[in-house]
This record gives sequence, C-alpha cells and structure tokens, in this order.
Amino acid sequence: MKLSKAKQDLDHHVWKLIKLHSLQDKKILVALSGGTDSVALLRSLTKVHKKSLLGACYFHHGEDSNQEYRKEAQEFCEKLCKKLEIDFYPLRASQMAKSEAEYRELRYEALDRLKKEEGFELVATGHHRDDLLETRLIRLIRGTGAQGFAAMHILRDGLFRPFLEISKRELKKYLREERLRSFEDPTNKGLDPLRNWLREEWLKSLERRSRGSTAALARSLETIAQEIENRPWGDLLGQNEAYKTQGLRRSFYLTLSPFEQKRLLAQYLFSLGKRDFSQSHLEEIQKRLDKSQKVITFKVAGCQWEVNAEQIKVQS
Repeated sequence: MKLSKAKQDLDHHVWKLIKLHSLQDKKILVALSGGTDSVALLRSLTKVHKKSLLGACYFHHGEDSNQEYRKEAQEFCEKLCKKLEIDFYPLRASQMAKSEAEYRELRYEALDRLKKEEGFELVATGHHRDDLLETRLIRLIRGTGAQGFAAMHILRDGLFRPFLEISKRELKKYLREERLRSFEDPTNKGLDPLRNWLREEWLKSLERRSRGSTAALARSLETIAQEIENRPWGDLLGQNEAYKTQGLRRSFYLTLSPFEQKRLLAQYLFSLGKRDFSQSHLEEIQKRLDKSQKVITFKVAGCQWEVNAEQIKVQS
C-alpha cells in the first residue's frame, strides 16, 4: 500500500466490507483506546459510514500504576470524538483485573452491555493482520486445535474487525496522511512477554532475513485456517441443543472418539467466550472426565467444571 494511496485504499477496503456484509444501516460502536489501530478505525468509519450510526467507547481499566495514562487517554479519545462529531461513551471497570485476559473479559462485557443499552448492533475493534498473526503463532506454540486456529473473523458474534487483512504499518501510514495522532499505552510492551518477543524480535528478524516473509506467513496461516474451517468436521456442539444452560450431554460425549471429544470441549469453551486454553488443557479435562465417578468437580483452563451422570458443565 503506497503512502500516497493509504487513505483511499484503506477507506475503500472498509467500505467494501461494510457493503459485502450488508452493514450500511447497522449501528456500530467502536472500541476506542486511543492507539493507532482504533483511531484509524474510527476515522475510516466516519468517512464510509453514516456518523449518526456511529459511537465510540473508551473503557477505563481502573486505578493502578497506569492510571495517569488512562486519564489522559480518555481525555484524548473524548476530544477526538468531538472533533469527528461522534457520540462518546466513557466506561470504567467496576473491579481491578489480575491479568490481561481478565482485562479483556471485563472490557468486552462492558462493551456488550453498552451495545445493548444504546441500541448498537455491532462492536468494531481495530485488530489487524499483525495481531492475528501473533495470536495464531502463540496458539501454535502453546498448543491448539482447529477451533483455536481460526482465532479471529472479520464479522462474527456481533464483532466487526475490518483490519484483519491490514498491517500495523499501513495503519500508521494512514494516520500520517490523515494528520491524526494516536495515544499509545506505555505498558503494552509488558503485558505478554511471548507476544512481545514475537513482535519485537522474531518477526522482525524474519522480515530482515527475507523481506515480505511476515506477510506471506500471515497469508499462509489464513489459508490453512480457512481450509480447516471449511472441512466437514460436523457441528458437534449443535448436537447438544441446550448446551448454553445445561452444558454437554455426558452420554453423547462418551460416544465420541478422543479427537472428537477434544473438538467438542473446544467448541463448548469457545461458545462461552473462553479463549485462553490449550491442547494440554483439553487433554487434562479429558483425563478428569475419564474417571468413573458419577459426580466430579474440578478447575481447568480457568473454568470451574461440574460433572454428573448426565451433564458436563462450566459454572458461570
């Protein structure tokens, strides 16, 4: 993407996705942090979507050592929304989180509540190609199956991610051409050591050794993910119609092969919004479920499991 065409190309890309998915009349809430990705997203949407159908939300994670940045970031986001003539919704965490995963869960829960309260139909996030590549590599390193490999979709479960084919570098170019600045979180580099090593060392080293290799790797993994997703695995979760309230039927689970059992467990966890689990977690759950006891309780993958003669269920 050439610098002189950055604005035109990015805006056209977002417009095409809105048209492709028939979102022209949808009310969209932008998750706005003040960083490059979300600022570029908000700006592009104001150019290709009706402003009356847009809103932006900044989620304040609470008072801790990073509270000064959060205060300034919220003020930055509010000023940006005023400049772009977009309704601004500040939210604040009701409790402090202990991990990046907990912060993410609190943030998405708050966004979902606001979406329903204010009549929005979608939440838009600035996740881009580099985020998706890093997430897939992390899951491969930690152990994942087909369900986890897809990682993110452009449109699914009320989330709109139009930048999954766009690199961070392209988003920075876009903001330069728009003459907009961003407000980056200084603690981002300390949140996930493995992700930061991949981003700052491994992927940069790979790109220096073979120019264009990171983009090629991202395309290859996306192709593999699409092939996996389109294979006729069968919707195992769909055969447990009441899974959202009653969990999985233990009798059905016991009829499956070990591979199918893991796939069913992964589908179930994903349906509950759980993402931070690996193949080893699934195998540990399988081991617990292999026991002959009729009633079992245990905690694996950050979830409290309750099992009886008829059901396998995660307690909410």
